Amino acid sequence: MRRSNALVMWVLAVALLVALPIAPALADPPVAKKVIDKPTNMPPVPRGIPDLTPYHEFDPPKSPLFDLNKLTISGDMRIRPEFRSQTTFGTTPGSNNDFYAQQWMRLGIGYAISPDVDVFFQPQWAKNWGAANNTGVGAGCQAAVCANDPFNAGQGDSLFARQAFVMIRNLGIDGLSVKLGRQLVVMGNHRIFGHFDWANTGFSHDGITFQYNQPTWEFWGGWLRPMETDFNIAAACAGACTSSFGVVPPGVNQANNGGFGDSDLFFARLAFKPMAGVSFEPLWVFQNNNARTAGSSLVAAHANGQQRHTVGARLAVRKGMFDGTLEGYHQFGTMSSIQNGLGGSNNKDLHINAYALAAEGGLTFAALPWSPRVGLEFNYASGDGDANCTSATTCNGTANTFENLYPTNHIIMGYADVMAWRNMVAYSGSLQVIPFNNPVNHLEFRYWNFRRASSGDNWYRAAQNVYFTPAAGNRANHLTDEIDVIYTLFFKGNKVAWQTGFSYLIAGSFLDNQAAANPAVGRTEAVNQTWGYTQIHVNF
Repeated sequence: MRRSNALVMWVLAVALLVALPIAPALADPPVAKKVIDKPTNMPPVPRGIPDLTPYHEFDPPKSPLFDLNKLTISGDMRIRPEFRSQTTFGTTPGSNNDFYAQQWMRLGIGYAISPDVDVFFQPQWAKNWGAANNTGVGAGCQAAVCANDPFNAGQGDSLFARQAFVMIRNLGIDGLSVKLGRQLVVMGNHRIFGHFDWANTGFSHDGITFQYNQPTWEFWGGWLRPMETDFNIAAACAGACTSSFGVVPPGVNQANNGGFGDSDLFFARLAFKPMAGVSFEPLWVFQNNNARTAGSSLVAAHANGQQRHTVGARLAVRKGMFDGTLEGYHQFGTMSSIQNGLGGSNNKDLHINAYALAAEGGLTFAALPWSPRVGLEFNYASGDGDANCTSATTCNGTANTFENLYPTNHIIMGYADVMAWRNMVAYSGSLQVIPFNNPVNHLEFRYWNFRRASSGDNWYRAAQNVYFTPAAGNRANHLTDEIDVIYTLFFKGNKVAWQTGFSYLIAGSFLDNQAAANPAVGRTEAVNQTWGYTQIHVNF
């Protein structure tokens, strides 16, 4: 933590020294002032900005600055009932079925202060129908929801700021923009950074980002901290469920000891705009989190006690009837294997060495009825056979499990949300059509074969938490086959969308071994899982 604070102090100091000589270039042309022929004391500037609308002592003034024509109001709402049968694939006693409904509503308020300055605020209210309050297991979310759909856990009555930022364009240089505050970070196919809108809250980040646009390329970089859990998703679970946001132990001061507030992200992305149908986007991300928590870092969704670099690129091609994407990353750095309590050891005893690769391509037959697109996809993310080591002496000195950062796994790793880009090998085939050649319709069929990359590592689901820890001796890698059918209909001028989906998951040999290893189950084979939903999404 001291190292992280010192780094921020140095960054601020350097920023101040750099800003002093270039500040005049950022300002408006100077206005002639009366010459003062003797020294005088400069009065303090209480607000640090021109006092165009002064603070009032009693009667608030009516600001002449507000222009209704510069105000933009937007919003959207979604309601989604969702069910899942056999959430544990029959590897535990009982049926373990679950049903719940989720709702969120957002209101976006934007104001254009000038052509180059915008402010935007987007509060969101999230709700699990039937949840009395915003807490975790036992109060506010069903145990099955918390255990088997962790990124939906504990999201009861939650009101929070999803976005709140100011954006300044042409900051002294044409094409240079800065965004300050809470913002969404979405890149490429959402594999590393996405909004994760499928979850009832999604991902937001606090920080400062810069973007420099040129005709053939753009640069995007900055400093971020994943959104503070000001709506208390994870803390209430008290370790009973591990959400995609990580667990904050009871009584821990999150701002100083872990969770969102302690993870600093520095990133730089260079995106070359499409030329001859080809675009290229190299990316570097540095994740620094020195917080201490009791237990192992290796299986956490976003581990404390790590300094992790992610370096890679995305290549996208679209030519004629063919479209394809190739995306790959290497992670290196150091992290702690076992952390001995909040005040204990946080030694970086492991060297990070992890990889991930995704390749997909498809052909669109626009001349055929319903414009079918046929696609194939391959995904790989490394795992670690020592991911479940119980002491520093039993870990082998390396951490090979790829960390998925902050993606939207729902749209790229199967709709049933049982897989993360982490210790996995996946093969997929898909068929997408536009029924009746009417673009308001979209129908998709997809098949997935999910396997483990390392037979000693866990099965991680979409929220990157551990779905299954392998039973002793379970070296089988075939996890499940997933069949998805998704239909979407847009209507009312595309302001309303209705979507319904169904997934059937066929248990693989890994799950059969899990069931056989649990005497309480009374069977030697796992059972298949079904999952489905329907939702209405309205936006304006």
